[in-house]
Amino acid sequence: MLKYHSPMARGEQTRHAILDAAERLIAEQGVRVPLRDIALAAGQRNNSAVNYHFRNRQDLIDAIVVRRLEPMEHERRLMLEALDADQRTDVDVLLRVMVLPLLHVDSACYARFLHAAAHYLRTDTDQTPNSVWPDVMDGLARAVPTTDHASRHRRVGAVATAMFALLADREHRAQNEPDMAATAEELIAMLGAMLTAPLPAAMAGASSRTPGTRRRSAPARPA
Repeated sequence: MLKYHSPMARGEQTRHAILDAAERLIAEQGVRVPLRDIALAAGQRNNSAVNYHFRNRQDLIDAIVVRRLEPMEHERRLMLEALDADQRTDVDVLLRVMVLPLLHVDSACYARFLHAAAHYLRTDTDQTPNSVWPDVMDGLARAVPTTDHASRHRRVGAVATAMFALLADREHRAQNEPDMAATAEELIAMLGAMLTAPLPAAMAGASSRTPGTRRRSAPARPA
């Protein structure tokens, strides 16, 4: 017996197929991959299929991010809620909250997609209802060894940029050189070292670690 699919159900399936294809092709070929190539990879004969479901390239990229963001935010919220007061000031624990959900995304190319589409990513994607991302970023900013707000902002931004690059490299190596792919612990250690590195001597006058923010040699894992 043939199974009937309503036009709405077929439309949603097509939309998901386009998102999957776009995520993969942008990761592999870059953000300027032709939309017609995305349509073909999604099994659509009509070259304008992408424009039918998404207003433009930016709208398509936003939709890919939003689709992945919700489950990551849910995982981060659960991780953060499981921390005690001491763990909430531990750099490595906070980095786990930031990094691990990205490693758990149901995609083999999302990190490379983020890296390729970096200049198209909106800065307000963390303004989702009940987002814990700002809380994590604030906690990490307090770990930068200075009281200067601008320096903290630059350091946290640089760490986030490095994180996406490292995750993209890890994803690529996992497919091509599995033995060379960095572990989650290595990534967190590298990012933690970058975040808490002393400021240059010329800026030392403004440098002082904020009380209550520290690193542990063997941080507890979130439950």
